[in-house]
Amino acid sequence: MINDNAPGSRARRDIAKTVSAVLDTKFFKALCDPVRAEIIRRLVTIGAADVGTIAKTMTQDRSVISRHLAQLERAEILMSRKDGRRRLYDMAGPDIVTKLEDILAAVSPMRELCVPFGGRECNCAGKCECGRAAA
Repeated sequence: MINDNAPGSRARRDIAKTVSAVLDTKFFKALCDPVRAEIIRRLVTIGAADVGTIAKTMTQDRSVISRHLAQLERAEILMSRKDGRRRLYDMAGPDIVTKLEDILAAVSPMRELCVPFGGRECNCAGKCECGRAAA
């Protein structure tokens, strides 16, 4: 693929459509909260658990943890199932990996198409802060 920085080029429109289709706002929003990130770390560490077990070492109330769990489940990061009177939550590892692989496959063409400043070298004299390759 050739770097085509022309505004509105067909290649840019095609990749924009593809990227937009896989960038799931619900998924990324769920991952970006520090409390939800801690819940994910906890579940990866201990495996399936109920809200009480998850909340035990966290500073938030169980009701807050429950809302975070619901958001993670809606984003398909967690799955839950009833176990008697309790609801157990667990990581949806295969689904998460598939989602990330789909995103990576969709954005990979950007590596060649969206090269910053057309790949031209900069003149920052060794203190490059512009993101281009130093001359």
